[in-house]
Amino acid sequence: MAKRRTRWFIPTWTLVALGLLLNVLSAVMTNFYIDDATRQANELIQQQQGNEKLITLIWQQTETVERKREHVLELVAMSEMQGVPLPETIQNQVIHALSYWLPNQTVMVTVSDIPELMEQLSVVQFELRENINQLYLDNVELIEIYSDKMKSISQLRNLALFLQILGLALVLSRDLNRRDYKYK
Repeated sequence: MAKRRTRWFIPTWTLVALGLLLNVLSAVMTNFYIDDATRQANELIQQQQGNEKLITLIWQQTETVERKREHVLELVAMSEMQGVPLPETIQNQVIHALSYWLPNQTVMVTVSDIPELMEQLSVVQFELRENINQLYLDNVELIEIYSDKMKSISQLRNLALFLQILGLALVLSRDLNRRDYKYK
């Protein structure tokens, strides 16, 4: 008794429909999920670049405060060496320039007030450096999130490409099926 081999038969239209469905699914993934994830990744990069610019600006402010500090010390030292107090117009200009950095504090530009003034400016610089540190840590976190997002995007693109190729293969099976019928 000869064994009869059973052959599985799947209708061609089913394969074509499944192939088309996989291609549509790939297109939907690309247009909605991948594009949205790419947009989010771009926003992360923009936020990181904004933080970098802000770090640069804050660092310039820190250097400005240091220059103000040095300038005040030079003026006070010169007035002490000459034995005359700073002229009132110069003193007012220095106080006005420092009031931007010390808005809620009384600024005095005399030898006896220098230690307190220098301490106040040190606090301002410390706060500016803390802002820089926080922005830097934020950027490190953004880089990690961006890296994860790009990994996810890559996986989704690979899946979409796989679905597209599989769908195309199933659609092309229709032509192979016709050729099989011709040769039977």
